[in-house]
Amino acid sequence: MNPRPRLPLHAWLAILLVLATFALVAEASRRPFERLPHLEDEVAYLYQAKIIAGGHLVIDSPAPSRAFWQPFVVDYDGRRFGKYPPGWPLLLAIGVLAGQPWLVNAALAALAVALTYRLGRELYDPATGLVAALLTAASPTFLLLSGSLMSHTAALTCASLLAYALWRLGRDRRRRWAILGGAALGLMAAIRPLTAVGVFLPFALGAGLLIGRIVWRSARQPAFWGYFRYVLRAGPRVWRFMWRGLRPTFTLLAVFGLAALAFTLLIPIFNTAATGDPTANLYTLVWPYDRVGFGPEFGRSGHSLADGLLNMRLDLIEWSGDLFGWSMPEGLHAWLWESVHWQIGTGLSWILLPVGLIAGRKRGWTWLLAGIFAGLVGVHLLYWIGAQSYSARYYSEAIPALALISAAGITALARRLKPRPLRAAGYAALLLAVALSLTTYTPALLGRLWRFNNVGQDKIAALDALRDGRPVLLLVTGADQRSWRDWGTYMALTSPYLDSDVVAARERGREGELESLLARFAGRQILILTPAGTLLPYDG
Repeated sequence: MNPRPRLPLHAWLAILLVLATFALVAEASRRPFERLPHLEDEVAYLYQAKIIAGGHLVIDSPAPSRAFWQPFVVDYDGRRFGKYPPGWPLLLAIGVLAGQPWLVNAALAALAVALTYRLGRELYDPATGLVAALLTAASPTFLLLSGSLMSHTAALTCASLLAYALWRLGRDRRRRWAILGGAALGLMAAIRPLTAVGVFLPFALGAGLLIGRIVWRSARQPAFWGYFRYVLRAGPRVWRFMWRGLRPTFTLLAVFGLAALAFTLLIPIFNTAATGDPTANLYTLVWPYDRVGFGPEFGRSGHSLADGLLNMRLDLIEWSGDLFGWSMPEGLHAWLWESVHWQIGTGLSWILLPVGLIAGRKRGWTWLLAGIFAGLVGVHLLYWIGAQSYSARYYSEAIPALALISAAGITALARRLKPRPLRAAGYAALLLAVALSLTTYTPALLGRLWRFNNVGQDKIAALDALRDGRPVLLLVTGADQRSWRDWGTYMALTSPYLDSDVVAARERGREGELESLLARFAGRQILILTPAGTLLPYDG
């Protein structure tokens, strides 16, 4: 009986990193986000996830619908639904059913780190995989987005799974990798369609260039055209022989495409349930200008390439620091500004990317990984708004790819340090840089989002202090003049089915509206949220 093989040290360290990632994301979701949605996007994602957890894709619009309005939630022809594609709400519904929505992003973040390690180990070597996993797990942007209820971590995990499946498919050409890769691409498209285009673009271009190079080299050989004429004259027998050779490749492509299509179809299925039109753009039901492209009809005041480049520049400045949490001292930045008019911010997270590109320049996959980032930057030039509050989130799906390239640079430099103590000192410096990022840069970045948009557990505590044990109807008065931020916390507590322990409703002073709400929720304790933000018992 053969003894069971022992896991090598780097595998144990990778397992510890995966567990640490889950713990770090759990802490980020607890503070600053307090496991509540803080952006309009998150509010709509959570709302739609609750609809799906209830067994529906859409629900009937409640009456009066404006009393139960939430941002980016649409009432259309008597139906209510979120404006976003269904992929992320479908995954988030798992967390809703478990009573802990934050768990979904935490689990996906841990899986993404595991995939990064595995891909790095197979593309380069175990040390590179381990360093890449460490950089991904400690990325401030990665922790921020994974701690939130945004969809980026799910798309990032799909991108990592797609890359790994395509790598394995290129090596052993097994059908399971085609299914897994196609499913990852299709699910990513159902989560963030534009992101899926950007991520898959370098792989599509790479395949096209490879085929084109093969054809070009063959066409330059005189014998090629003679063979081509022979095949045309030979008839079906030779064609069938050629097809037997090509069939495995076309079968894998077909399997990949069908798997991708199966998940991408979630979008037209959802659109049909919501509007009756499978091709509908649900974004435009909230803002008619919320579309991808250039021209006066795109964006609030039109969108042009110049606008896209400005958004890109601002996002890249933020990205240069937020990627790994490395930045230069302010004094050095001031000197660079005065000396060479340095315009790309204080961030230094990019500093090892050129080294990694040089070290891995002979590996085609190095350039495919770089292409993921380039693809995301390129396609988001077409979108009219930048990433804004949650770091440079439109580029976040490239974090593992950039971590792998940077890690290849780190391990290449380490290999040049011949004495082992010197090499150990180099890796110790990396650990110190990561530790400083986790203890200084990341807390500062996350700290800016504490009680962001006026959402927080303090408001729930204030409500709980007034409760008498009954379910609560919270009436938001003066609602026509108020921002959603005034009662965004209570939106997160309100079920789309209006059967939750707390239901928040806007009371706008319309004739008969208050009476209708009181009659519908008879037996509940009634509280008032005044325009000053004070919670008071209803004195009816």
